[in-house]
Amino acid sequence: MALIAVDNVGEVGIVKDINAWQLPPNVWSDGNNIRSEHGAIVKTPGYAEVMATCPVAPYHIIQLKSGANSYWIIAGLAAIHVHNGTTWSDITRSSGAYNATAAEGWSSTVLGGVLIMANGFDDPQFWALTNGVPSTSTLMADLTNWPADKECTSLRAFKSFLIALNINDSSTTPDTPFTRVVKWSTEAGIQTVPSSWDETSAVTDAGEYSLEDTKGKILDGLPLGDSFMIYKEDSVYIMSYVGTPFIFSFKQLSPSVGALAKNCVAEFDGGHFILGNGDVYINDGQRIQSILPHKIKDYLFDNIDGSNFNRSFVVADYGNTEMWACFPTPESATAQCNKAIVWNWTNKAFTIRDLPNLAHIGYGTENDPNSFTTWAAVVPTWSSALGTWTTTWSQSENVLVMASPTDTKLYRNASGNREDTTDMTSFIERTGITMTAQQQPDHSTVKRIKAIWPKMEVSGSDNTVNVYVGTQNSTEEAVSWSDAVAFNPDTQSKVSVRKSGKLYGVKFESTGDFNWRLDGYEVELDDAGRRGSRSY
Repeated sequence: MALIAVDNVGEVGIVKDINAWQLPPNVWSDGNNIRSEHGAIVKTPGYAEVMATCPVAPYHIIQLKSGANSYWIIAGLAAIHVHNGTTWSDITRSSGAYNATAAEGWSSTVLGGVLIMANGFDDPQFWALTNGVPSTSTLMADLTNWPADKECTSLRAFKSFLIALNINDSSTTPDTPFTRVVKWSTEAGIQTVPSSWDETSAVTDAGEYSLEDTKGKILDGLPLGDSFMIYKEDSVYIMSYVGTPFIFSFKQLSPSVGALAKNCVAEFDGGHFILGNGDVYINDGQRIQSILPHKIKDYLFDNIDGSNFNRSFVVADYGNTEMWACFPTPESATAQCNKAIVWNWTNKAFTIRDLPNLAHIGYGTENDPNSFTTWAAVVPTWSSALGTWTTTWSQSENVLVMASPTDTKLYRNASGNREDTTDMTSFIERTGITMTAQQQPDHSTVKRIKAIWPKMEVSGSDNTVNVYVGTQNSTEEAVSWSDAVAFNPDTQSKVSVRKSGKLYGVKFESTGDFNWRLDGYEVELDDAGRRGSRSY
């Protein structure tokens, strides 16, 4: 009898592009609704509705802070509303409804405290400040001094400029698209919008430039250090401030890498995280590096909905050092994002999670609706809680708020253990292990699996995890899984099983309202001799 120890199980996360029997023992071959954290695998936190009742189906969400006050602004396809922490207010422009589409969505940026939004079909919108602060009685309005009969796909702040990307001229019939044009304003004053976009003026810094080296259209852009990165479908450009007379210079960084859609770029400590045209990339300002190959690339692009890929987006969860690449699968009945590839930029591990049919995710401050108000109300108890106790139990800063137009709801991530009001199914799985009792990989020796010894913690009232053991006699054979064995680490130390095969695997699954953490496990087994295939 031997014990095969598998530790540091959160080091790499999930790898689906390589056959399971070729992976190191602590790498997982499948999983869902789990995270990599401090060398362990943990269940994905739940989410719960906040700011009920959302007045419109939300397609974009952003938080704007001013002193002690904070505002969550949501954009539907026809209206924009704001929540001031207590109530919702309609701040749609006075001239009437918007013409945004679910496929194009919105972009948003903040310049000197002023919120500015664009959807590609209407004049860009801005929320003017009143005495230097936002007011829920102030309506959004067409951007002052913006050129008539022009629209842009995306609008971003850079230094004290506004950068408009992918311009449309609606003064003609039909409209004339200038999909490769970058247009910038003159510099804006403090807490104001730019006074001019006139590129022909000799007394302003406004201008425009067309990126014609590659054929693709511009999708989006984002500042990175002292430069502004422009992301086309098929290339990436660096836009740098050089001053009078040219104001900006342009240099191609990559002639082949591009973004997948608008809102598919987000900043983190290492640069820009890009959900791109066939891969996920990191742009550090000097070079663009692929991070998906041989890990989870095939899974992502085999499962993304080819008809609705442009609804994908990315978001940074700074509190957990994670980047989420969110995308719709063909199983999404509403073509909204129902899956995310999660990359932890600290340990470089990839995991997978479900999403509640989202159009966008915002980042900011929002109280946990499942937090307690007295110490006596704490569930779980101090002694059974996972993680580290700090001065506050409920974390309100640095959280994600998810916008689901399908549900017409906003959800705060990291709230409880459930998917709103439904229990979450989470699992982590590894198949194709060939390690013998002699600690050697061997595809020909049959192994008798006797027990699994999980190194595991759970918290909550319903704290039973299902453990499965799977075996195969060849790499071409389907995995034969045992029945689920209920395991409670508070009262048990091992899972007894009887399974035999040349390759074996293990799966940990939860379906209840509780949290769990897996640091490792041991497989108790004996070798049962070699068995080969007979040829005639």
